[in-house]
Amino acid sequence: MLYRNQDSETAFDKKLLAELLVNNEAPEIYPASLPQERLWFLNQLSDPNAAYNVHVGLWLNGPLDISALQASLREIVARHDTLRTTFQFSGGQLFQAVSQRTSVNLPMDEVVDAPDPIRRAYELASQEVHRPFDLATGPLFRARLIRISPQEHVFLCTMHHIVTDSWSMQLFVKELSTLYAAFSEGKPSPLEELPISYGDYAEWQRKWSNGELVSQEIDYWKKRLQGVPKVLELPTDAPRPAEQTFSGASQTVILPDAAVASVKQLAAHYNCTPFMVLLAVFKLLLYRLSRQPDVLVGVPVAGRDRVESESLIGFFVNTLVLRDNLAGNPTFLELLGQVRETTLSAFANADVPFEKIVEVLQPERSLSYNPFFQVMFSAIKAAVPTHAFADLTAYPYVVSASTSIFDLGATLIEASDGQWCIQFEYNTDLFSAERVGRMLTDYSAIIPMVADHPETRILDIAVSGAVPNARVLSPEDAEPVSVRQIRESIVRGFESDKLAANRNLLLKIWKDVLGLSYIGVHDNFFDIGGHSLLAARLVREVELATHRKIRVAAIFRAPTIAALARLLTETSTPDPEPMVMELCRGRDSNALFAVAIPGVETFGFGLLARQLTGDHSVYKLQAAEPVILDRPFDADELRSLAQRYLAAMRSVQPHGPYALAAMCDAVVLAQAIIVALEAEGERVSLFTIFDTWVLENSMRRPLWAVDYYLQRVRRLLNCSARDQWTIVKRSITRLAKRDQQQTGSGWKRAYWPGEHFQAPRFRSPVLLFKRPRQPYYYVRDPQMGWGQRTSGGVDVFELECGHLEMLREPYVRVVAEKIACRLRGSVEGNEPGASVPASVERSGALLQQSAA
Repeated sequence: MLYRNQDSETAFDKKLLAELLVNNEAPEIYPASLPQERLWFLNQLSDPNAAYNVHVGLWLNGPLDISALQASLREIVARHDTLRTTFQFSGGQLFQAVSQRTSVNLPMDEVVDAPDPIRRAYELASQEVHRPFDLATGPLFRARLIRISPQEHVFLCTMHHIVTDSWSMQLFVKELSTLYAAFSEGKPSPLEELPISYGDYAEWQRKWSNGELVSQEIDYWKKRLQGVPKVLELPTDAPRPAEQTFSGASQTVILPDAAVASVKQLAAHYNCTPFMVLLAVFKLLLYRLSRQPDVLVGVPVAGRDRVESESLIGFFVNTLVLRDNLAGNPTFLELLGQVRETTLSAFANADVPFEKIVEVLQPERSLSYNPFFQVMFSAIKAAVPTHAFADLTAYPYVVSASTSIFDLGATLIEASDGQWCIQFEYNTDLFSAERVGRMLTDYSAIIPMVADHPETRILDIAVSGAVPNARVLSPEDAEPVSVRQIRESIVRGFESDKLAANRNLLLKIWKDVLGLSYIGVHDNFFDIGGHSLLAARLVREVELATHRKIRVAAIFRAPTIAALARLLTETSTPDPEPMVMELCRGRDSNALFAVAIPGVETFGFGLLARQLTGDHSVYKLQAAEPVILDRPFDADELRSLAQRYLAAMRSVQPHGPYALAAMCDAVVLAQAIIVALEAEGERVSLFTIFDTWVLENSMRRPLWAVDYYLQRVRRLLNCSARDQWTIVKRSITRLAKRDQQQTGSGWKRAYWPGEHFQAPRFRSPVLLFKRPRQPYYYVRDPQMGWGQRTSGGVDVFELECGHLEMLREPYVRVVAEKIACRLRGSVEGNEPGASVPASVERSGALLQQSAA
């Protein structure tokens, strides 16, 4: 087969292709993905080494069926093209050559009779894991079995990072366990055929990386990474070599359960994730050691934001550069807030590959260190999620690293039993084991300290090896405010006037939290710099000062000092979180109900309500208890939950017309509410949807399957070698047969409908806000499936931003303007009908109008 790159109009070298023919079957040729290209280039810079080897090991206890294990391994290699891939450089381009078949061996070493079988097994395992790969000849994976006793075996699989990542290794173990369980009982493979190959993804990534959205995200990174320091100068035990080395080692500590619990509690209290908390602690440590306030850390992200990539073994991981400035001696809470915003902003611009950023920004390059960042922080789950392995018991078998890609890397490892470990991987040509040991001890000690006392300023935290810093004075230092002192003075001096006491207390807390010298008692918290994390911090300070439990939602209900003081005075115990909450009161009776479920981000609805204040009332609907977060609703659950939300709506608005808004999984629930309302004769004037495709039990055929089928056939038909036509016909026949067999068999990720499924239909007009670029298997329908649901028409409005940014400044103003316009139109009787064609608008012009 001849692969032709249609963009560059350059063909893969025919002579090289002929050399790759195996058993008269040509390999499939694809372009390398951008991450693969960079890794291949780095591989060319140095002598063969194991720096990018990735391994997984299983200690298997019980009667092992070796033939079933080998058959399982062969099935995995047959399923995943990456395990049959080598790399060829031709015509100035790097290509993946995917063999039709690859020999799969499972050699076994016997150490039963060794004087120390355990030690000998580890020596063999270490040799196996640290043996380099040849990217041109392959295979780029190896498996080995070591028999320690008749009932104990060590299974190792090592891959080059260019064909795998952490997600892939977890997937490998999962498939191996599933296949072994089936094959050891003589059953066929229970795994569904993969929807696409990694080569298909690489082709798509190449085309997409030149698109408009990538340009926008690159502009973000240009601004974000402007003027970065060349290198993070941590104290080392030896000068930095002229060329980067990969000699490494690692050290690991187990976090106590109490520390883990305190991290989780802190994260939940301040609307963060444990990852953000631990990253903030890591940045604090790096700042104290380096004395450089401008701290850049690389963070890997899965890079699998498309459903069909989730089941593939391959190199998808992308890297984000998270930059924070720790100058000014902030409190840990302030640092955490900054890290949270940095992380969310980076994740909203995570589509562009790091390799593209390096290519465009052209940082000053050096062979002695990595561009932009030299320190990595990551979080992974153990590749062995359970000890069950058919009738065997499996435990992780880890070979310590002898290489390190970066100067220093910190990894949070969550074991299958819930235990957390922190591992520091480091370059031994820079750091001694003793120095890294002190770093790890400091890091472990800082975690409970800041979790218990998050108001502590970062220069007040003891760090061994840190050079003493001059304390940075701030206005707060001149007039320190202690919440405990405030509470005591309030109790002593203002008990006779609770309202005045609460106002004075809140005034001082607000000044401290917002960093302002003057605040009026009627100033809106969100108008003077408040945001989600500061709201959470404000609530915590008030709780400490009053010994009362209040909810963050209280800041939305009472966003001024006067209103919140009145709320504290009038209620002695916290009210349970209501299912319906008034976010703002408007003059118009046509209210907007924002539908939410636990686990779906809802802070943006508060910002939206503030933009609509004065015209339309806005209510948030959300059940207090957890609903369903890990699977689609079934019919009974959806019907029951919709009725509960419907009752809550009618408690504040007995009759229509109603207007609803939702995003993510809550859209399914909002749709069910609308269907129920219309069945009862009520009118729904508007259904606002934020960037959510019709997914729930509705797609008669996953669009990505159609795209994949056509893409593969198109590539096959482009074949120009007549002697390969037999392969072409056989491949097309195989694809068509597989497509027919899979119809109705259960596309789990696409929520294939049941036999009696009826797609919901409603009359409400839809206002759809969406990003211009959608996953490539959705591009065939600009209405994202909603045109087939409603007879009221679909207005599509494109916002040049990320998914969650739609309800953030400045885009939330545009959203509010469009919704308000539609709500006014529905009151005046001007809502569009079924005959109105869908319109598509973009955010740029309206943003300019709004700014004007």
